[in-house]
Amino acid sequence: MVRALKALLSLSVLIVPFILLGGTANADPYWQAVTKTNKFHCSAQVPHPSYNVTVQTCVVVNSTATQAVVIVANHGTAAVSLEAPHVELYVNGTITYDRNCLASTLSGGYTRACFAPTQVRPCSAVMHAWGNFIVQGYAVWVRSPGRQMCT
Repeated sequence: MVRALKALLSLSVLIVPFILLGGTANADPYWQAVTKTNKFHCSAQVPHPSYNVTVQTCVVVNSTATQAVVIVANHGTAAVSLEAPHVELYVNGTITYDRNCLASTLSGGYTRACFAPTQVRPCSAVMHAWGNFIVQGYAVWVRSPGRQMCT
């Protein structure tokens, strides 16, 4: 009986993120279209010094599921090169992963995001993310605001 309950509990930890999020949104190391919701807690948009491009880092919190997301928006007309060699998720100030979003080209007028893996964390955890962007050779680190799980 105890073994069956442990197995059921273990299975529920794996299934809950799929139920809450409709599956995990893990697209790293690739860039994809994004629609932000109220579950995204993002930094301000940081402008590129020479191109009409902004970058931002977000931590997504949906009950006990969380992930880091980096977003690049090309407001100009010319394509730009982009990559995010470090997409980091922190729980209570301790890094839990450091992912790499591959180099790509972003056409003018488009916004793309790289979603790092989803993790399950307790309601007491405070999450934040760091993103290291390289756009047209210009590198910048951007930190998301902190966000308590389950809020």
